[in-house]
Amino acid sequence: MKEHKITVHMISFTLFRVQITILPSLWVMLILLGWLFVGFSTGMERVALFSVALFFCLLIHEMGHAVVGRYLGGGQPEVLLAWLGGDCCNETARLTRLQGVLMTLAGPLSSLLPVLIIAAILSCSLGSFSEGVSETLDFITGHASGRLAELFPPMMLVFAIYLVQVCVCWSLLNLLPVFPLDGGQVMHGLMNSAQSMHRISLLFACVFTLCFVLLGSLWMGLIMATLAILNYCCMRAPID
Repeated sequence: MKEHKITVHMISFTLFRVQITILPSLWVMLILLGWLFVGFSTGMERVALFSVALFFCLLIHEMGHAVVGRYLGGGQPEVLLAWLGGDCCNETARLTRLQGVLMTLAGPLSSLLPVLIIAAILSCSLGSFSEGVSETLDFITGHASGRLAELFPPMMLVFAIYLVQVCVCWSLLNLLPVFPLDGGQVMHGLMNSAQSMHRISLLFACVFTLCFVLLGSLWMGLIMATLAILNYCCMRAPID
């Protein structure tokens, strides 16, 4: 009997002169996170919408790093989206320490761009800037007013809510002063000692682990605990 093998290939394309590669493991991660944060009991449509929102957030985040890094230091940036999220590499760029910090901050700041776009759309639809901003802030808590339900299809509102939630949470998470998150990378760029940076990252990672566990977010607590172990291992073998 002939064996039939299923081969899943990676996806590669260019966007704004940035080479982007997507590994199959990314889709596994997106579905897993969709299941964890939304739950299949709400319907596969909502899991799919959450996964798509997260994909766009990751892509925009890494594109922020890539585009700003190329603008400041040149080079040929490449973006890889895989199991643990995304990574931007630009080995040929020539960046000063301050430019490196700016490139790092561009990621989480770019992730907020969809939030601003949604706020602008809601403001135009409602005819009031303050109401549009207020509705967007309500999206963070997962609420949408009955007025919006009259203006937009239900699934469109669900997607907008997921996109706002994902982008805001991903930006805040990455700004935490824990290496290798963007906040930790910024701290690394501003400090002269990698060992001191890892020591501070370890302290914050332990604090955030405790906070997330007390808040009932066990998965986030596990992630922070993993980063704490990573920084402890790096601190034991510092490279300055």
